[in-house]
Amino acid sequence: MGRNRGDQNFPLTILWIGLLYLFFIQGYPFFWSIFISLTDQGIGRPGKFIGMDNFIYLFSDRTFWSAIYFTFIYVFAAILLKLLLGFIMALMLHQPLKGRGFFRALLFLPWALPTLTSVLAWRWMLGDVGGIVNYLLMGLKVVTRPVAWLGEPLFARLSVVCVNIWRGTPFFGISILAGLQSISPELYEVAKIDGANAYKRFIHVTIPGVRPVVLLVTLISTIWTFGDFAIIWLMTRGGPANTTHVFSTLSYVVTFQNLDMGKGIAIALTIVPISLLLMKATMKYIFQREESTQ
Repeated sequence: MGRNRGDQNFPLTILWIGLLYLFFIQGYPFFWSIFISLTDQGIGRPGKFIGMDNFIYLFSDRTFWSAIYFTFIYVFAAILLKLLLGFIMALMLHQPLKGRGFFRALLFLPWALPTLTSVLAWRWMLGDVGGIVNYLLMGLKVVTRPVAWLGEPLFARLSVVCVNIWRGTPFFGISILAGLQSISPELYEVAKIDGANAYKRFIHVTIPGVRPVVLLVTLISTIWTFGDFAIIWLMTRGGPANTTHVFSTLSYVVTFQNLDMGKGIAIALTIVPISLLLMKATMKYIFQREESTQ
């Protein structure tokens, strides 16, 4: 009898622990942030309630709109190319190559390296003075003088996108490779017996087999990329001329450099609806997958 009561109380205990965690660790800071965004509070000085003035100001600020524009460009370009390159890498490493384990470990290396170390290495390589990229391009006669990769708006944007792709592609590659390995070889044999060539086997067997993994990985990576801070801050700090700011870097600058906490938190909160929609899509997909497998 006591054992049955313990079995019934255990799920309730776990539920209460989860609710307390959500309220104190997640909920309280979130609602506190909403309140601060409705004030003119700065770091080191008290603020007063000003309603939606911070949000009204932001939507009339050119730098904020530039950050919105580049954030979506950054996310779209990075996710699309990470997916494409990750798929190609996964298909290559799925083949019976000699030393396949070594190449798989090598593929995972960019994602496993500390962000600080790898991004600072890229910043050095892309430097207009002493950077190895300019050295190689000039040696190959592609350019006649060093390119300011991090000093020109277009090149700076391309640079941070490329570094994000370099770091994030292994996550796609490893995940899609796991999806490829879960496809039964018998499906390919049956398709081959039915007369399907390599292209048709790829379209009708490979793509459906890895679609669940691709969708889940894309959703998760999109959430991460929307909140990316380290790559852009370490490489450009939002420059030149604020052209590489995303939500996170602009929020940091306004909060900790301009000392305007109200506006800085308001910037951060503008991405919350997008993040909630992406998280809802991710959880919906996971629950649908669980129901379909039961």
